[in-house]
Amino acid sequence: MSSKNLYHKACECYRKPVEVVDYYGKRHRGVITDVTPRGVYLDTGNSGFFIPFFAIVSFVLLSSLFFF
Repeated sequence: MSSKNLYHKACECYRKPVEVVDYYGKRHRGVITDVTPRGVYLDTGNSGFFIPFFAIVSFVLLSSLFFF
């Protein structure tokens, strides 16, 4: 998925619980707290961090899997 598509998907998921799969297959669950043209800031509950779009393979909106 291109960075442009990921940016728009991230904007749709802003302030919602998501699961982000990175390039290495690691899964990160949290809430997107900020979206920039370069990546997303993910709040995991006990910490937060930045994930650049080039390292992201997919977003999954958790509320589409579970009924929050």
